Amino acid sequence: MRRLLLFILSSAMLVVGLYLTIFQLLFAHTVFFRFLLGGAVLVAVGLYLLWVDFVAPKLGLKTPES
Repeated sequence: MRRLLLFILSSAMLVVGLYLTIFQLLFAHTVFFRFLLGGAVLVAVGLYLLWVDFVAPKLGLKTPES
């Protein structure tokens, strides 16, 4: 159950961060850099969590947490 919740939250962080970043870069009339920074942070944290908890163990790679 914990891994499912972690997967859902980290995937949501990744999707929302990509949405914020791409929308601000491509479609916004006024670019708010706090949304760019927030989106970039969400993408980085979401990717990190997905990598450490799901991708690296499936590939047999060592991570600092393991």
